[in-house]
Amino acid sequence: MKDVKIMGIVNVTPDSFSDGGQFFDANTAIAHGLQLIKDGADILDIGGQSTRPGYTEVSFEEEIRRIDPVIRGLREHSDIPISIDTYFPEVADHALSIGATIINDVRGLDLPGMMDVALKYPKSDVMIMHSRPRRKEMTVEEDIQDFYEEKYQACKTAGIADERIIFDPGIGFGKAVEENVEILKHPQKFRYKDFPVLYGVSRKRTINHLIHEENPLERDFGSVAATLYPATQGVEYIRVHHVKGMKDALNVWTTLSSN
Repeated sequence: MKDVKIMGIVNVTPDSFSDGGQFFDANTAIAHGLQLIKDGADILDIGGQSTRPGYTEVSFEEEIRRIDPVIRGLREHSDIPISIDTYFPEVADHALSIGATIINDVRGLDLPGMMDVALKYPKSDVMIMHSRPRRKEMTVEEDIQDFYEEKYQACKTAGIADERIIFDPGIGFGKAVEENVEILKHPQKFRYKDFPVLYGVSRKRTINHLIHEENPLERDFGSVAATLYPATQGVEYIRVHHVKGMKDALNVWTTLSSN
């Protein structure tokens, strides 16, 4: 199994479905991020906007207000790569200007201006998620591959280097349970050419459907199990809440599966 990078989640939101706004306070969020680093995170993913089903959108100004002190505080203690989980170009621009190194766009560069921000920071990686409504005339594989091709061509035309691009099939975003399970079971089908992919299923409703646990905070064991399989099948990035559990599972799997 090749090395997989663990992205630890830091939600700076009062209404996150997955952690109940536990880290809305900036100091608490910073402490949580530093703990995730100790637990083995390779990247921290900072988000100031909940994208849970039925969420109420906040302005980019509010999102910046939330994430600014957290990124600045983490940068005082660590040089770990930080991704900004946003679809607002203004938020991405601000985050990268104060120390973030990755754009993690759940809307896949669909909003005007995000491509310009990516070009402004040529050393930043760009994570591009499929979150559009499913086109029912296509299989989920066809739909996602078509999206990847569209985004790759747009990046190529804009001048974004291939080595900066990471794709995300968008588990849980506009897809049926069976489709989410298919993405988890067959990661090789949801890769575009040789580009790295990011998988994020931690605490999502897909886990509820698999283990029948309504409380997102009680889905960590199921999340680790659901993430472990694609991680052992070549996925390069995994996005999780419980970093220590994920790190431990990967270490045990690596030991037991080695010759």
